[in-house]
Amino acid sequence: MGRSAIQATVAVLMLVGLLWLGYFTLRSDFLQVFLLFLALFILYCLVLWKKLFNDKLRIALGIAVLLRLSLLFMTPNLSDDYFRFIWDGLFVAGGRNPFLMTPSAYIDSGWSVPGADLSLFRHLNSPDYYSVYPPFCQYIFGLSARICGANILANVILIRAFVLAAEVGTLALLYKIGQRLRMPPDAILIYALNPLVIVELAGNLHPEAFMIFFVVLAVYLLMKGRQSLSAVSFGLSVGAKLVPLIFLPLLIRRLGRARSMAYFAIVGGTFVVLFLPFLTATAIFNYLTGLAVYFRLFEFNASVYYLGRWIGYLITGYNVIAFLGPAMAAAAFISIVLLAVREKTLTWVSLLRGMLFCGTLYLIFSTTVHPWYITPLIALSVFAGYRYVLVWSLFVVLSYSSYQSQPYLENLWLVAAEYVIVGACMLSEMVNIKWNDLLRKWTRYV
Repeated sequence: MGRSAIQATVAVLMLVGLLWLGYFTLRSDFLQVFLLFLALFILYCLVLWKKLFNDKLRIALGIAVLLRLSLLFMTPNLSDDYFRFIWDGLFVAGGRNPFLMTPSAYIDSGWSVPGADLSLFRHLNSPDYYSVYPPFCQYIFGLSARICGANILANVILIRAFVLAAEVGTLALLYKIGQRLRMPPDAILIYALNPLVIVELAGNLHPEAFMIFFVVLAVYLLMKGRQSLSAVSFGLSVGAKLVPLIFLPLLIRRLGRARSMAYFAIVGGTFVVLFLPFLTATAIFNYLTGLAVYFRLFEFNASVYYLGRWIGYLITGYNVIAFLGPAMAAAAFISIVLLAVREKTLTWVSLLRGMLFCGTLYLIFSTTVHPWYITPLIALSVFAGYRYVLVWSLFVVLSYSSYQSQPYLENLWLVAAEYVIVGACMLSEMVNIKWNDLLRKWTRYV
């Protein structure tokens, strides 16, 4: 079989597997979910390791876009968060503030928002909590609801169109950054063809797609010396998801104290401007309350936190998440600051590598690690030189085993297996890289 035939076969198999996973697989059928992800991951590794498309990068990127487009009419099947997207969007489209009231309180109130009724309410997975989706997401949800009303499939398709636009933009920016760093052009396929990225972003509509686009755009603009525009883009990324705030300590030494403070001010100002239409004392309080609830009550597929929780049970006899959740967040913050302070080289590659490590530290100390939380790390791994994230992008799918039963129940053996495998890969990779660095330094004197 010729090279072109192999390329075509792999592309078709990826498309078939993706369609099967997206349109004909239930989240509760964990075995089917994992086996399809495994098959897609094997094909993905074949593309990367055998460099199947290094001579036809445009075709490979076309395939990556086609795979995403193939999910256009799919109703998200591995996540039900999209119901909250539509709920919040109906509030924004109806001129109501989505941060002022929980869905449960709304049902019991005298408010009337067209489309926000019991039939939609019954699908919400967190009806007793305030919305935690930042303002940029609310604009996307609101525009979709204004155009599509309460039609669920129409909202899904339109929100997916925005996600696809962000993904195409991300691919273009990753390619441009790769050119500036003189990296092999096909390195972009690490992100472009990753099954988890395609399924969780294009398929399940998670707003990480917007966050990744604006973060990558911010880095690209910073590389071009467009600091103010970079800060605006960074502020937009925070407006899509608050997580990028963890990257800011890496910029202090690179920009200097005065310029970094100016950069941070523009980031904060951009976020405030985005929030202005929703800005009331009650909305701010409710938004912060929703974030506090996330750290104090939610727990899923965690690593270090679960070890701490187990020790807490032994000592106190009850779940200490109310204390341990904020403590884990504090530990992540301190670790990230120390990483930024101890950084030795200040190159663009080291910035991207530092962002990868900051994101990894954040997830290691998190109480909740959903599969789509890994997607920003996959984008950063294109340039960072570490591949443990790719292993994680497969084994994080083990967390879907929780949805085999009602109520949801985690299999802690699978959680342990996930982190043992990923941790072993991470440690092996870091030790190997440090050993190679030592060998290079030693050979200078031999």
